[in-house]
Amino acid sequence: MPGLPEPAKKVAERVWAMGAEPQDEWARAFRQEVREQHPRFLTAVRADAQMLARLRGDRWQTSGGAGAAFQVLRLIVVGDSFFAQVCYRAKAALQRRRVPIVPRLFHRLAIITGQICIGDPAILEPGVHIPHGQVVVDTRCRIGTGVTLSPFTTIGRIAGKAGGPTLGSMVTVGTGAKVLGPITVGRGAVIGANAVVLEDVPDGAVVVGVPARIVSK
Repeated sequence: MPGLPEPAKKVAERVWAMGAEPQDEWARAFRQEVREQHPRFLTAVRADAQMLARLRGDRWQTSGGAGAAFQVLRLIVVGDSFFAQVCYRAKAALQRRRVPIVPRLFHRLAIITGQICIGDPAILEPGVHIPHGQVVVDTRCRIGTGVTLSPFTTIGRIAGKAGGPTLGSMVTVGTGAKVLGPITVGRGAVIGANAVVLEDVPDGAVVVGVPARIVSK
């Protein structure tokens, strides 16, 4: 149900943040609107696997669905956090289909196996790279294709402000970085290790520091 009023989105997000399900009509409609934007499971997992294989320097050669499935299984075994990422994709796909209870089990499994915590309002486009886990994404935000989320990173909201970041494609978030609030990080930007980003970042910029500042374009 597109075009919901912004106050309804803010209410729904705050309810989600407290671990409860929205009850009023607008909030339920917003929840479903978000879930319908999740990519399909097989599309997302295949793209994630291709991204991981490329950055590992592995060759991606498949012959149909069976070959792709073999590559995914191989990366689940050799990748430090890929299994947890697949669990998140399964959770999102099941929520899209309104399956009860089981999505929460996949959510917990992602936390236990890879320490990846991705909240329900977050949308990760296909082809996101999470190399080693220890990642928190827990707000209404969008992570673009080709984004790398390094260990100990947090993508979240600021107290008192609804909404979270939008990360364009091919953004690299360094180890320990925090990206907070309703901001936009442009395509190809690089966020330095331990940076705290509170303002918009233009395309291709490099930002470092606390709070983060642009050091190169």
